[in-house]
Amino acid sequence: MNDKVTFWYGCNVVRHGDIIHSAITLLEAVGIEVTPAGGAGYCCGTAKDGNLRAAEGMGKRTVEKFNAHGTGQVVSWCPSCYRHMNAFMGEYTDAQFQLSNFAQMLHARRDVLAAKLTHRIERRVMLHKHFGFHEVDVNPLVEDLLRLIPGLELVTTEVSSPGHMCSALSRVPASLKDATRAVCDAAVSTQADTVATVFHSCQRLLCALEGREPFKVVNYVNLLTEAMGLPTQDDYKDWKLAGTEEAVIAKVGEARIAAMGEKLFRDSILPELLKQPAK
Repeated sequence: MNDKVTFWYGCNVVRHGDIIHSAITLLEAVGIEVTPAGGAGYCCGTAKDGNLRAAEGMGKRTVEKFNAHGTGQVVSWCPSCYRHMNAFMGEYTDAQFQLSNFAQMLHARRDVLAAKLTHRIERRVMLHKHFGFHEVDVNPLVEDLLRLIPGLELVTTEVSSPGHMCSALSRVPASLKDATRAVCDAAVSTQADTVATVFHSCQRLLCALEGREPFKVVNYVNLLTEAMGLPTQDDYKDWKLAGTEEAVIAKVGEARIAAMGEKLFRDSILPELLKQPAK
């Protein structure tokens, strides 16, 4: 297994910097040298699926950049990026690297990781699962990783949502609503105090449940770094739980809004922060 990898964190750095930083910390903790790569300059092209010429150009440039890194291994945390690399990007440019999922990398070195997880986390955790990410069966991998955390009790259920992650259901609101209700019902029935999400879009869409359900919503990578004794801060969840538009803007802050761009914030991020999960 390579000791050097390119960690491809996708296009969600504005929303999920906490998960990205935690993921890099975990890879480094198991002895992997990380070259981070993401943002608009490393787009998989999925944002331009309606324009295949533009998507082809974006995907080709990203693959060429990864080839230039020379690590021979690209690790993706986003299932959409992973799928797009295999089903689209690699068709246009010869990929001179292997592609892995983040959970696969950690699971392969779980013995090393276990020695780093020295802080007890007294939580009763239910994993939020999807069955649509056929390329990598991440659910049992993540469950194994969570079982390494001292003090954590993992409850198992048969509840699994369609699609590769929650954002895949966003265009079918009734389906997303049904899936969210099933997660809530399962968490309550098992008396879980925490729902652990696997993917970032699930964390983004479900985190506001924390304001009205009897459980917390935490991404699993942050549970792992918490078990290492490291502080984690889910800024996006804090923003989403702020409530009113004025409160959200105050919580995000002028400096961060300026850094991400006023238009991006107003047109894309603010509306999703104000939208609450339905069940």
